[in-house]
Amino acid sequence: MNRAVVVILTDWRTLVLSLALVGAFLLSFCIDPAEARVEDDPTVADRSHMADKAESALLVGATCVGDVVLVSGNHGLILRSADGGKTYQQIEAPTRRMLTAIILDSQGTAFAVGHDTTVLRSRDSGLSWQSVYCDPEADLGLFSIQAIGDSRVVAVGAFGTLLISDDGGDHWKQELISEDGPHLYSLQKSAERLVVTGEFGSIFESRDGGDEWTVLESPYDGTFFHVMIDSPDSIIVMGLRGNLWEGHPGRWKRIDSGSEAALFGGCRVGTDEVIVVGDEGRALHRSADGNWSDVSPEERRIISTAILLPDGNLQFLGDKGYRNFDRPSPVKSQGSGKAGQ
Repeated sequence: MNRAVVVILTDWRTLVLSLALVGAFLLSFCIDPAEARVEDDPTVADRSHMADKAESALLVGATCVGDVVLVSGNHGLILRSADGGKTYQQIEAPTRRMLTAIILDSQGTAFAVGHDTTVLRSRDSGLSWQSVYCDPEADLGLFSIQAIGDSRVVAVGAFGTLLISDDGGDHWKQELISEDGPHLYSLQKSAERLVVTGEFGSIFESRDGGDEWTVLESPYDGTFFHVMIDSPDSIIVMGLRGNLWEGHPGRWKRIDSGSEAALFGGCRVGTDEVIVVGDEGRALHRSADGNWSDVSPEERRIISTAILLPDGNLQFLGDKGYRNFDRPSPVKSQGSGKAGQ
């Protein structure tokens, strides 16, 4: 551990998450003992171990294309479903490091990223994996990744790290998104742009595939754990203390999330519908008419992300594995939001 950061959080569950969910929420230097042994002891094989209860483990990343669902988590855990998220099998991975994010395209190419700037690649829809980048000496974590076009891949992570490949993952170059070096927790793409969010209310935008980045005006100076691109000129950002905002620079609207529980991720469930999830089992639904409602399950748990399954229902993932839920019917209106600053 080469760096130290003091994080002051008011909710003990958020503190627990800061020590456990490395992906979109953890600082890269929080390495657990099993991962430390991989680096310090050359006799320990750097491969995932087959877990007896993998489906109830700590899960932080997920992606779904067609009937194939891929999930990533602690100790190099990768789960794969070929039936739309109904059942899973664990896939061996060439790392025991936390895998914080995972993506899959329609051609069957997948990437997963995690601790120690680890990047894994699959060319068979997640059936087998190879390590294409890892730099333990850098003491950095990667938290989010996107593939752009046929060959460019961009990942972001701790201390402003930007990792770029222009040949489909064979070779990589490491840069900084800014000299300020905020932790970057979420990278999302649309046809027009890339958007990154992270510490200190950071919001960055690129319209050239990640070569040049512009700092956008932010409505909040705390941490944003996730961003969703809502339209060509609008985004949804979420983070600590229940902060949930939609809009664009100069025209932000704060959404009343109903609590100060941190919000960590979400997904689109329709043309204008979205789900946002977080700590204390929080789940919020924005309907097609723009109204937000509380659709939290009764179970109080950390929900790190959510995905839309092929059958139209949802899967929530977090510190107790995954749970499938029916597509929500809003019941407790939160209104359409309140004006922000």
